[in-house]
Amino acid sequence: MNHELALPEINASNANFLLFIGDQDRVTAKQITTELAINKGLVSRELTRLETGQYITRTPDDKDHRTTWVRITPKGLAACKTIRQIKQSLWDQVLGDTTDADLETIFTHLADWSERAKQFK
Repeated sequence: MNHELALPEINASNANFLLFIGDQDRVTAKQITTELAINKGLVSRELTRLETGQYITRTPDDKDHRTTWVRITPKGLAACKTIRQIKQSLWDQVLGDTTDADLETIFTHLADWSERAKQFK
């Protein structure tokens, strides 16, 4: 996906962070680490890159200064739209010849596997 992205500071790794952040009102780095199962160091580096590119803002909590809230910016929302279009195009290419019945079977298996995987958290 990297070669498709013409967005400064965005790569395949932090594109997923940005999509996650865009789906939230606000989020902490710890929530990103937990939800995406990614180590703190990588999250910190990629958040810095996204902030430098003005895709997100980081703001200390007014009541608890140990907490920093991450929010998406309008530029970040526009980038999310582009990222989703690229991902959809890639999946359309990958699954282009797959029948609807096969897609339904795949979806059912993925949903089942996802539920089973939750027991390992």
